[in-house]
Amino acid sequence: AQRAISDSCARGYNVAMTDTDNSAMVPIGAGDADALSALCRAIYPQFFTYLWDDAGAWYTEATYNADTLRAEIADANARFYFLEVDGRRVGYLKLKLQRDLDGEPGGLEIERIYLLREYTGQGLGARMMSFALDIARQWHRRYAWLHAMDSSLDSIAFYERQGFTIVGETWLPFERMLPEYR
Repeated sequence: AQRAISDSCARGYNVAMTDTDNSAMVPIGAGDADALSALCRAIYPQFFTYLWDDAGAWYTEATYNADTLRAEIADANARFYFLEVDGRRVGYLKLKLQRDLDGEPGGLEIERIYLLREYTGQGLGARMMSFALDIARQWHRRYAWLHAMDSSLDSIAFYERQGFTIVGETWLPFERMLPEYR
């Protein structure tokens, strides 16, 4: 199952991406679909193979192939960004600019916020989250929300430290996913 987690965009955030820390959020365009696919295929198995009867092979191919990603990038309601550290692409962010949660108007969905494992625990996730919330404010969204696997306790703890709270639960329909994680 996934938890829906929400945060009000009203409070201020002081963490920002700066040139002095050698990291940058870089917009992703359709021409970056192959590079994004490679990054997704590197990150996903580091965290989520335990969910699947095939170690995530089906989901990875269905979700992270370049053609699927190219179509997602082309969606006018979506924004993708690479996180680059010292010029290396180490994570990415996918936002749905206008995506309400349970009919509550004014939402922005943080659909994906992923980092290579070797870059976790360095404050980069908090920087990515701050960047996402800045985008939400620029788009005058009332709140930001995301889904997190209820088995991803470290991720949920991270989101709570960022000011998010659990507001709901979703069951996943994927037949290849092990039943205890749907």
